Amino acid sequence: MHKFVNEKSSGILKVFAYYYPGFFDDEYRASGTEWNIVKSSKPRKKGHYQPRIPVVGYYDQCNPNSCREQIELAIKYGINGFMICYYWDFENSKPVMNQPLDNLMEVIKDFDFEFNLLWVLRLPHRYLPIENGKYGNYRNHPWFKKRIQSYRKDLRFEAEINRICAHPNYRKDQLGKPIFQVYSISELIDLMGSETKNILNYFNEFNIQGVCGSEDSWIEDAKAMGVDSLTTYVTLVDFNSQKVILKHSECVKEQTGVWNQICSRSILPFYPSVASGWDASPRGTYARGFRIKKFPWSPVVIDANPSDFEDNLVLARDLATKNDVDIHIASWNEWSEGHYIEPDEKFGNSFLEKVLNLKQ
Repeated sequence: MHKFVNEKSSGILKVFAYYYPGFFDDEYRASGTEWNIVKSSKPRKKGHYQPRIPVVGYYDQCNPNSCREQIELAIKYGINGFMICYYWDFENSKPVMNQPLDNLMEVIKDFDFEFNLLWVLRLPHRYLPIENGKYGNYRNHPWFKKRIQSYRKDLRFEAEINRICAHPNYRKDQLGKPIFQVYSISELIDLMGSETKNILNYFNEFNIQGVCGSEDSWIEDAKAMGVDSLTTYVTLVDFNSQKVILKHSECVKEQTGVWNQICSRSILPFYPSVASGWDASPRGTYARGFRIKKFPWSPVVIDANPSDFEDNLVLARDLATKNDVDIHIASWNEWSEGHYIEPDEKFGNSFLEKVLNLKQ
């Protein structure tokens, strides 16, 4: 079969987008596909962009044709690959919400396009939207507690990781080591303590990329623990902010400082991540008033837009070029958290066009 070539992959700068496997019906989630909460989300005030509507409609992520169209669109606009959220249920020794990954691994063989795993320690919510309540810190919320699981040695888990990372399209670093992202090292340390280093040693043949925040306490010790590189997911938003509404341009101004703070605390390569926005409103039940609580009633970037996104990409390009690393984008399709670059009815292909402009 003819291989669809990514003509942009010959350049030095590479761009990868996080990919969330939440938009299909599966047996794990009692509330079904997350399109249900995306479609039913309500604006909290005038000018609040909800609900979000994809240009192609609310597609089935497990449909091979949808997957093929996503990859072709990503390649057209200069995306080199997806970083796919991967969940493992250690209690039952099986993957969770893995069908889109299985689908993508089959379809991607026809393309010059890469993927890697982002191992997420906490399990996805089974019931969405999350009920509002007086739980104080989000960690006290009953559904958060049910998602936190202790790591246990699982030969099937290790075999699956090795099988997936052996795929011919799997993303590798400059030394040929498969990139294996971990979200988050902080939670692994909280759960496993001093055993964390031994757990990471199970994957010493990989480039272990720790997903961090600027204030994570383990960054200085990352190399000693066996971490090979660092990145972030969404640093666009200060989740400790007491502001109800955040402006995209003001958030962008803070990004260089956040990234430099991380770089100053470690000698490891740091891959900057740029978010197209933040609005987790669909994931929480509608509550009157626009008040700050914990996720998902967190601050909202009310005016997320392609222009400010482009400014953030330029900052990331400067840092990535200086340090010879890739740029990460949050995300390709996190519709329920309001950071995605897939075309929607408001902006069309504008976010993707900013990525392509960056690489030309």
